[in-house]
Amino acid sequence: MGTPADTPARERPAVSTRRKEIEMSVATQLGLNDPDREVLVLARDRWRHWQGQHPVLLVVDELADLPGWMTAQSDRELVDEVLLALAELASPDGADDVAATGALTWLLLPGAVVLAASLDSCAPQVDELLAAALWVEARTFPWQRGRRVAANILMNARKAVMRDLGLGAASGRTWGASTLVDASDIQDLCDRTLQDQTSPSPAVELRALLDWACAGGVITEDDRALLVDVAAAADRHGTRGGRGSGGLLGNKVSAEVAEGRGVSALTIRRRTNRCVTALRQARTVERIPA
Repeated sequence: MGTPADTPARERPAVSTRRKEIEMSVATQLGLNDPDREVLVLARDRWRHWQGQHPVLLVVDELADLPGWMTAQSDRELVDEVLLALAELASPDGADDVAATGALTWLLLPGAVVLAASLDSCAPQVDELLAAALWVEARTFPWQRGRRVAANILMNARKAVMRDLGLGAASGRTWGASTLVDASDIQDLCDRTLQDQTSPSPAVELRALLDWACAGGVITEDDRALLVDVAAAADRHGTRGGRGSGGLLGNKVSAEVAEGRGVSALTIRRRTNRCVTALRQARTVERIPA
């Protein structure tokens, strides 16, 4: 039997189509696929009341305007304060308002869809697992001491899904040692998906790919850090297609990364080439999302 890579393109769902399916599925699982469903209707009706309790929510007149405001807002700390207010309203230790949980979860759907897509090859029910985990994390976020609301909710939801799928350990390592996404990575994902909610940026896709590869033991965490540095350097130099690896093996790129790491450019090229080869092979066999 041929691998998925052998399947003619016309027989495989387009990436954008599959992503749309995942988006719809996650939203449906949460009851957030229709703005007229009960939880979102309640949230809209209670918005004025919530604004009275939390003046930070006065940034927009209506709940429906909040995604657009978040997209345009450059002050990420202010966005975090808005989300924190919703987290307090949602928490059993706060206002215990399920409608606020729905509103907060609805705002985090773009980031959740990216995470679901990055884990799509791991299990057919990943959208269901992520939807459930996202709701729980939004409902129980520790608002009293919490910050970086979107980042931490999504990060913890992803951890929960990976535990459910038995992917907590990679190559014999414990779950704690194999946690590969920190809050700053997820915060960047949140920021980028808010800026473009139709599809994730290349940077988000790269992180998803490297995240999966580390968890599966395809590359090490040191390899992941190297590839992030190399990709950033390639982007700065505007390198495309060099040496058949998307510019990752270009001379200028290798020289810049080598200087920062105190090794030779040849060493950087060799390690990068080894990692890229491993990723290509794993993608062919395991269908890593890219």
